[in-house]
Amino acid sequence: MTRNTTQRRRSFAARLTHIMQIQTQYGRLWLNSRFRRVKVPVSLKVTGFAVLTLMVLAITGTMLLMLDLFSLISGLLKRPFRRGNIYRRQLMRKPV
Repeated sequence: MTRNTTQRRRSFAARLTHIMQIQTQYGRLWLNSRFRRVKVPVSLKVTGFAVLTLMVLAITGTMLLMLDLFSLISGLLKRPFRRGNIYRRQLMRKPV
């Protein structure tokens, strides 16, 4: 690291930024050294990937169902009662 950083950097923000950059570099080096020794088995990676994929599919399906429910409710709120008689259906069209 460089010496006399406090003498060369006059403003507080510049010194603080420099200190934070150094801390970030040390943090990255420490994390790399820690995770270099940890070996994750392939079966655990595949299982984690499968669980994550299933969670994404479940969340997507739930969101689609909620969107469908909201659209049905909004359609019901726009027109709560249909025009005409609900029970009488037109079985045959009248000739034009």
